[in-house]
Amino acid sequence: MAAIAAVLFALFVLFVSAILPSDAVASFNASSSGTICPGGWKVGPSKNKCFVLMTSSLPWTDSEEICKNHGGQLVALESSEELSLAEALCPADGGGCWIGGQGRNSTSGFSWIWSDGLTQWNQSILPAIEPSQANETASCALLSGWRKNKNTTIVSENCNTPHSSICGALLSQLSSVQLSQCRRYHCHREYLIILAVVSGLILAAATAVVLWLLLYKQSRRRRRSRKLSSPAAVALVPPSWKVFAIEELRSMTKNFSEGNRLVGDAKTGGTFVGLLPDGSRVAVKQLRKSRLQRKKEFFSEVGRLAKLHHPNLVVLKGCCYDHGDRYLIFQFISNGPLHRWLHHLPKGGKSLSWAVRMKIATTLAQAIAFLHDKVKPQVVHRDIRASNVLLDEEFGAHLMGLGLAKFVYWEVMHERTKVAGSSGYLAPEFVYQNELTTKSDVFSFGVLLLEMVTGRRLAQAEEPVGGPSILHWATPLVQAHRHMDLLDPLITDLPDPATVQKVIDLVYACTQIVPSVRPRMSHVVHQLQQLCPASPPLEVASPPFPLLISS
Repeated sequence: MAAIAAVLFALFVLFVSAILPSDAVASFNASSSGTICPGGWKVGPSKNKCFVLMTSSLPWTDSEEICKNHGGQLVALESSEELSLAEALCPADGGGCWIGGQGRNSTSGFSWIWSDGLTQWNQSILPAIEPSQANETASCALLSGWRKNKNTTIVSENCNTPHSSICGALLSQLSSVQLSQCRRYHCHREYLIILAVVSGLILAAATAVVLWLLLYKQSRRRRRSRKLSSPAAVALVPPSWKVFAIEELRSMTKNFSEGNRLVGDAKTGGTFVGLLPDGSRVAVKQLRKSRLQRKKEFFSEVGRLAKLHHPNLVVLKGCCYDHGDRYLIFQFISNGPLHRWLHHLPKGGKSLSWAVRMKIATTLAQAIAFLHDKVKPQVVHRDIRASNVLLDEEFGAHLMGLGLAKFVYWEVMHERTKVAGSSGYLAPEFVYQNELTTKSDVFSFGVLLLEMVTGRRLAQAEEPVGGPSILHWATPLVQAHRHMDLLDPLITDLPDPATVQKVIDLVYACTQIVPSVRPRMSHVVHQLQQLCPASPPLEVASPPFPLLISS
C-alpha cells in the first residue's frame, strides 16, 4: 500500500510539472520554501536587497533595461558591505561591470546620482569620480575589475561602452514580479488547491480499490480453508484427526463409567479415560450441551486446533458430535495434572523438586511461546492454570485446554472467575475491560510460576476483589528481600538465593499491570533456560495420588 501511494504521489508531481513552465515552478518553489532571494540572486548585507551578475556585455542603457525586466535596476551601492559584495560578483578579469551610477551636469557643476532616483550618493564610501574624458555628458559608473587601486575601484566610463552589469532589487519588487509571472502561468493558490483535491480523490479511489481487492482475496482464502476443514472435505484431504461415533466412545470408556472418570474434572462436563483398539489410552472430554455452537462450527474449530503440533501441547486426536453432545478426544498424559502434584499430595508422597518444577515451567513456556510466535494468526490460550498443565513420565509439561473457551458456555467460564482463587490467573485488563491478548497469557503464566515456586493455592490468602491473592501474599516478602521464605516447604533440593530471586523477578515482570510492559513468552523461555539445569534428576516416576475415581 505504501508503494502504491508513493507511485500515485509521483504521478501527481509529474502532472504538475508538466502543466507549469519550469521557471514558474522554480519561482513557486523558491517562494514556498522560504528562500530570501530567487535562484541565482545573492542576498545583500541588509537582507532586504538582492544582487545578481548579468554576464551579457551591453551598454549602460541596455543593461539598465535588462535589470528592469528582472524587477530591479542597475545596483545602487549604499554601504561598504554592498560595495564588497558587488566587487565579489564582478569578474576580476572581465573589464568591469556597470553599476547604477550616472553623471549629470548642472548649474552647480558635475555630480553623480543613482539611477533608482532614491538612493543618495555616499561620498564617504564612494568618493567623487572624475567624468569620462571622452564624453563628459555620457559618463556612467563602472566597477573596475582590475583592482589596481582599492580606492578607485569605481571609475567613470563612456556609457556606450559594452560591459557586464550588476543588478540590484528590493525584495518587494522581486515578489511583485514573481506574482505577475505566477498569474501568467496560472499557478495561483486556487489552481493548486484544485489540483491537490483532484489528485487526493484519485489517490483515495485507488486505495479503496486496492483494499477491496485485498479483502476479496482474503475472504476467498477463508472460504477455501473452511471447505478444507469441514467434514465434507474428509474424502479430499485426509485429516490429522478423526470424527468418532458415539458408539465408539461408549465402547472406549465402558459407557462413560464412573470408574473411568478422571478425578477433579467436572466443571466442563467431565473427562474419562478411553482405550483405543490399538491398546493406546486417550482422554475423552465431555463438554456441556450448547445451543450456541452448531455441528459445522464445532468441526471447523476442532480441525483448526488439530493442526497445532508442538511437543508440549496435548495432541487433539478427534471429536464427536451427537445430537448436541460434544466430545473432544486427547492423548492421555500419564502423570496427570500439575495442580494435583502441587496441592493434593498424600502424606508421605514425594513432592516435585526445584529442578523438576523449573523443567515444567520451561517446557510450559515453550508451548505458550509457540502459540504466540509460530502460529499465524496468533493463538491466545485464555485459560492457563495448573489444572490445564499435564505432566508426562519425564515431567515435561503438556498444555491442554486450548480452544475450550470457545467450546464451553460463557456462563461456565464466568463462573470460574467467581470461584476463590480461579480469578487470580486472569489478567486485570480481561477482568475489568474484557480485553484479551497474548500478554494476558503472559500474566497467567506469571501467576502459575509463582504458584509452582510457593506451592500455595491461589485461595490460601484473603483475596481482594479482582486481585490475585497469591501475589498480594508474596509482595511484602519480596519487598523485604525474603525470597527464600517464598519457597514451598516441601522442596528438598533448595536452590541458591540468587536463582530464587531471578525467578521471582521474572514472576513480577510477567504480572505487570500494564500489558505492554510484560515480556514476550520467547523472552521468558530464554530466561528460564538460563536458570534451569539441562537434565534435572527425577525423584518421582509416578503420581502418588489416584488419577481415576475408582483408584
